[in-house]
Amino acid sequence: MSPAPLQQASPLANPQQPADLLLYRLAKLSASSGRLVTRLCERQYGVTRREWGMLMWLAQEPGLQPSVLAERLELDRARVSRAIASLQDKGLLQKSPMAANRSGSALHLTALGQQLHDTLWPQIHAINVRLLDALKPESITELDLSLAALQQQAQRLDVQSESAEHFPPRRAGSRRSSP
Repeated sequence: MSPAPLQQASPLANPQQPADLLLYRLAKLSASSGRLVTRLCERQYGVTRREWGMLMWLAQEPGLQPSVLAERLELDRARVSRAIASLQDKGLLQKSPMAANRSGSALHLTALGQQLHDTLWPQIHAINVRLLDALKPESITELDLSLAALQQQAQRLDVQSESAEHFPPRRAGSRRSSP
């Protein structure tokens, strides 16, 4: 069966109302599934979802600079700075000067931060697995491929929109446009 009839049958291919829009549906999925993570993080462990995101990346890539972390999380640097300060206050993160670049800093989890990550990761993993229980294995593979293709397309569109004259350039790690 060719993909054309499926595309024509899907409201995603020709949205007629807000609930048919891909971005709306992705936002709804992210919001409802994100609430599960938010409740777990905030109520049981006293960290925000943003802080959890930082803990995940720093457990994976110790020594990241704040600007790189902002890019990974697609957050502006001000939000990342506030979250870094909060995680430092909670004793979960430490910032140290970089040897090669004295003006830069490297971020590392403390032992307590690593312990929190190691406790929370299996629970977040389980939420993700339970979400995927709604799909058949072959659908999960197709979803993975489709998400990768959509991400690549979004990046292409982003580059195209940045090169258009009427859009000001974005700063790295920032969600907002430059003034």
